[in-house]
Order: sequence, then C-alpha cells, then structure tokens
Amino acid sequence: MIYLILCIVSSSLLFVIFKVVGRLNLNIFPVIVINYIIAALLGFSIDHFPPPGVMKEPWFVMALVIGVLFIWMFFVIAMTTQKAGIAVTSVASKMSVIIPISFSILYFQETVTLFKLAGIFLAVVSVVLTIYKKGDDTPVSRRALLLPVILFFGAGLIDSLIKYTQETYIGNDNAIMFTSVLFTIAAISGIVIIPFKRNVIKIFTDSKTIVAGIILGVVNFGSLYGLIKALDSRVYDSSIVFGINNIGIVLLSLFFALIMFTERLSLVNKIGVTLSIITIILLSKV
Repeated sequence: MIYLILCIVSSSLLFVIFKVVGRLNLNIFPVIVINYIIAALLGFSIDHFPPPGVMKEPWFVMALVIGVLFIWMFFVIAMTTQKAGIAVTSVASKMSVIIPISFSILYFQETVTLFKLAGIFLAVVSVVLTIYKKGDDTPVSRRALLLPVILFFGAGLIDSLIKYTQETYIGNDNAIMFTSVLFTIAAISGIVIIPFKRNVIKIFTDSKTIVAGIILGVVNFGSLYGLIKALDSRVYDSSIVFGINNIGIVLLSLFFALIMFTERLSLVNKIGVTLSIITIILLSKV
C-alpha cells in the first residue's frame, strides 16, 4: 500500500508543480528537460545503466517513439494545468485510460463486457462535462479547452503504445530498465532542441529553473516507480491498483486545486468529476 500511496501523491504533485512553475513565470521547457534527466538517473541508480547492446533490444524502437512523445505530452500537461486548471488536467489524463482499453479490445481481442462499454461511454461524458465552460467565457478560455482534449488523446496514445510494447516485447523484469530508457530518450529529445532556443545558457542556469526541474524529476520518477512496485507487490489485482490509483489522483488533485489554488468548478464540472470517479470504479472492474 505504501507504494500505491507514493504513486498517488507523486502523480498529484506533478500537477501542483506545473501550476507553481506557471505562477513563477518560469520557462517550462528547461524544467521539463532537467526533469527527464533526473528521472533517468534515478531509474538507472535503482536498476543499472543500459548495456551496450540496448539499441538492439526488440523494444528499443518503441521506446524511441514513446520517449519522444513523452516530452511533448509532458509539455501539454504543463500547459493544460496552467491554462485549464489542475482538476480538468487530472480528469482528462486519467480518463484517457479508455483509449488503451479500446485498443486492447480491438487489437488483442479482449472480451467486451458491460462494465467496459459503460466505462468508455461515461469517460467521454465525464471529460466533456469537466472541461465545459459557459458561452460567455473569454476567447482565451475557449481556446484553452483544446488542451485537455489533446491531452486526453495524447495520453491515451502513449498508454496504448506502452501496453502494446509490454504485451509484445517486455515483461515485469525489464519494466524499470524500459522506463529509464524512455526517460533518457525524452531527455535527449529535449537536449536536441536546446540549440534552437534563445538565451539557452541563461534559462538552463537559472537557479529556480534547476530546482524546479530536479523536484519535478524526483516526483515524476516517484509516480512511476510507485506504480510499478505496487503492481509487483501482488497484494491487489492490477485492475484494483489502477482503479485506486486513478481515483486517488483525481481526488487529491481536486483537493490541491481547491485548497492551494482556489480553483472553482461549476455544477456541471462537479458532475463531470463525480462521473469520472464512477467511471474509474467501473473500469477497475474489467
């Protein structure tokens, strides 16, 4: 249970950190790059650095694709948190689980159950209600609503690719190595872009940026490491672990949003959040 708590708290803190970074007007790009460097180093410290032949591993091409997507989606999460709020971001990211579930049904021909169908339908409805804004909102607010939609599909795509890779190429024994390689590729992807950025030295030597990147990296790794260890513990079925984890993240993120940042949700948004929790419970039964 301690690892599951670690995952829930760490995942919720990711949204909080992105919100604080926005409040401090820090450049989010270097923060994300530093974050992945730290997360990769932590992963390799627990397992070991990849062997020279890691590029010949059957899962390496998928790791390359997912790693590149990682850094872009982390940027989307940051922007969504800052523009649309923590509550909306957490629901959009957690409800994206319906995409890998749908992928599993279509590709792996998993059994279609009433819980799955109801969960998929409610997930779509809950996301729509959670991000709903009244028609008199400013144009900026309306444009910002595209971010959780992009996050919803982007996170779902990444989860689907990870599921495919795990089912096809890797097992639990290689999970941390695979994850560490993903973090490394994400970091390299960001480093490659650095020369095209203005004031590179200045933004990467800013003390607040470095501290924010380190904290984000530790929290980011903690969320994934906690989930892996919770699944490895075999105390609960994986469906129960994912269900408790997602519910915990949505609720704790909502708590942070209301208490720390006084975010306000309309009645429609609250209904959406409630539906998202019901959806997660349903999907944990599949």
